[in-house]
Amino acid sequence: MPTCRHCSSTYPREQFIHGNGPNTQVCVRCGVEKGLISKDEAANMYDGGLGSARLQIMARRYSIFLYIPLLWTLWIMVLKDIQPWGVYFLLLLLAITLATPVWFIYRGGQYSGDMARLTPAYDRPKGH
Repeated sequence: MPTCRHCSSTYPREQFIHGNGPNTQVCVRCGVEKGLISKDEAANMYDGGLGSARLQIMARRYSIFLYIPLLWTLWIMVLKDIQPWGVYFLLLLLAITLATPVWFIYRGGQYSGDMARLTPAYDRPKGH
């Protein structure tokens, strides 16, 4: 993947502006910030609402990997000595921990579809 020569970030090719000279290897965000293109010409740039929606979808997908260690910590520190609820919570926690990778893979298609739905259209110009 190409790297922007202004911010040194790596993006897919569709996140770069097209042209020669000062427009070569410049990402859309840097192009707008440096005045190389207008915001109207940057159709594939994420606005605030679109960026927020994409972040929310990603947070929903990966949040389980934050909750599982927190639940294990809760069980170790508080619930393991409480009978019978400590055992019940342990069994539930084991089931959730073992089901998480399966659920993560199973829901991968929906995640890809949601991200594709929230990705701006990209029209490749002639000659690229």
